[in-house]
This record gives sequence, structure tokens and C-alpha cells, in this order.
Amino acid sequence: AYLFISHDLSTVRRIADRVAVMYLGRIVEQAPTEEIFEDPQHPYAKALLSAVPSMDLDNRQQRIIVPGETPSPSELPIGCSFQDRCPLVTDRCRSEYPTLESVGSRRQVECFAVTGGLPVDPTRGGRS
Repeated sequence: AYLFISHDLSTVRRIADRVAVMYLGRIVEQAPTEEIFEDPQHPYAKALLSAVPSMDLDNRQQRIIVPGETPSPSELPIGCSFQDRCPLVTDRCRSEYPTLESVGSRRQVECFAVTGGLPVDPTRGGRS
């Protein structure tokens, strides 16, 4: 087994069996490669993968632009680290940390809007 870390998503798609999408040091979605590339679930994964160039003119996706600034890793907000840039943000995202939850048998996503999620302690980042 190999761990391949890259920003080159075209190469990742060709060589990886599974992909873990990270945002500010946290895995926000992981799944088999083709599942992630064909149907990303986390809002950041959707935006990231919309930026991958495609030669398929019939199935090109519109690029998703993520607004705002990336928070400083040393000053992360309480709750979801993607909250200030996310189109699906709720009050819960600003007060609780989401955890990776199974979505189907082979995918995990860290997003209350996708998984429904379980409450967690906002001071520890773990389950209550």
C-alpha cells in the first residue's frame, strides 16, 4: 500500500484506488476514487473536483467558486472549519464539530448537511 499526497487530481484519479479529500488538515470525504470523482458529497470536495479540467465537452461541470478566505490553521473556528465558505452552513455547523460518518457502504463524509451527523463536544472535536 502507498500513501500518495497530491494537488494534481488528474494524476490521483489515474493511480489511486481510494481518495481522501482534506480541508485544513481534516479528512472531509473519503471513498473509492471513481465514486469521489463522479459524485462528490462534501461541499468542499464538490468545489475542488469542479476545478479538474475535462475533455468531455458534453459533460463538463460548471466550476464552483468557493467564496471567502481560508481560515488560519492556528485560529480555526469552533465547529466545522469550512463553515465560513460553505453554501450549506447552518447554526449547528458553527457550534459543533462534524465527524466522518458513513454514507453508503464505502464512503465517509464529514458534513451535517450530508450525513445528519451526531452531536459532538465543540471544545474537543469529539463525540458528546
